[in-house]
Amino acid sequence: MYECLVQEVSSKQSLAFFAQRDTHGAGLTAAATPVGLSVTAQPRPHDQQNLIKPNMQLSAIRCRGGRLECIKVRWGWSPIWSVGTMPPLTHLPLHLVMRSKVFDRIKREGRALVAVNGWYESADTALAPAAQRLNYTASNQASPIFLAALAQASETPNGCDGLTLVTYGDIASQQQRLLAFTGEEALQWLRADLDWEQAQQVAASAALVNPPLDPVPAIPRRAQGHN
Repeated sequence: MYECLVQEVSSKQSLAFFAQRDTHGAGLTAAATPVGLSVTAQPRPHDQQNLIKPNMQLSAIRCRGGRLECIKVRWGWSPIWSVGTMPPLTHLPLHLVMRSKVFDRIKREGRALVAVNGWYESADTALAPAAQRLNYTASNQASPIFLAALAQASETPNGCDGLTLVTYGDIASQQQRLLAFTGEEALQWLRADLDWEQAQQVAASAALVNPPLDPVPAIPRRAQGHN
């Protein structure tokens, strides 16, 4: 389970990463040479203000009218059909998002990117059930990591507004990981015409560029202030 995001970079700062590109029309369809997510960084102390846990506000990027814009939204989306019956959704698998009609509107209007420096996720508790620990994953590059997400951010905020991260992986074994990019290929996720087949290609490309990351040794929760 994804416990915490590290967001030291704001979405406004992240937009500078794409500033040299024309974000109109076909500009969102091209991909640049990817940077790569091949190494995990050693965990280090983070300012509490940069640690984003579920139900906290984070910065995200979305495309409106062919232009990228920044939004602030809660991590945790509550679809209208789940309010009061389910906790907010913090992540959803790509195949479910792209193939279920339930998500038609948000996958069409709500695709977003979340720029992060890294993230914490629960270690395999089956191996260490008593040692509540987290693994920290990050890039070895200076540029931020862009996570694929879906966001509902209404003009007039309501109880349904929120953001959920997108995961992908082997459906049969239910092994999922975050759909993450480190280069301008992240813009492919925001393409207005993205369909299921294209989404699969985006995920496959990310998998080839970003092989499974070896998590750094698990660290105690309390060492990072995640209580």
